Amino acid sequence: MSINVVVIDDHTLVREGVSRVIQAEPDLAVVGEASSVGDARSLLGAKQPDVMLVDVSLPDGSGLGLVRAARAAYPRLGIVVLTMHNDDDTLLEALDAGATALVLKSASSTEVVDAVRRAATAPDSFTANGLAAALRRQANTTVPRLTPRETEVLERLVDGASVAEVSRELFMSESTVKTHVTKLYDKLGAHNRAGAIMAAVRLGLVKAEPDRQR
Repeated sequence: MSINVVVIDDHTLVREGVSRVIQAEPDLAVVGEASSVGDARSLLGAKQPDVMLVDVSLPDGSGLGLVRAARAAYPRLGIVVLTMHNDDDTLLEALDAGATALVLKSASSTEVVDAVRRAATAPDSFTANGLAAALRRQANTTVPRLTPRETEVLERLVDGASVAEVSRELFMSESTVKTHVTKLYDKLGAHNRAGAIMAAVRLGLVKAEPDRQR
């Protein structure tokens, strides 16, 4: 079964060029294109794609604002940000908004295709060239103080546990778990799980163990 992709970019040449690259792959299919935030919202609802590939700057709003809204509405959607902006702020804002990957417009077609495939299989992850260096440069030396219970919840979030799983493992109600998660997001300056985990790793609150499985 093909991975269905929508391409959002206000530059026709870029949009059509990216679409041709994707269409050339036997396991990928472009099911729609849009040039604005408004059209993209309609397209997502109509097509229910596996992956959205979106530019940062759109004529009627922010592409990263669209990313944030799409992540909230479609949790399993893979989101690849395609941009000409090679700076820490754009990269980290894409991470915080809930993107799955950030790829520069100067990247090769192979990098774009690989990012689309990864986004389809692991929409909750985030990959970007230069991410580690950007996190180091943005590092905040003030480490928040977590309660023992918050630390336990955080460790399980890093392991990939759902709220229900944390509830069972720590013998607390799901509403209590959600309260701890909200406090963790606030202390870590994050808006979602990926951002919280990245912040926790950067601040040394937990160790990154990508090969660990539940």
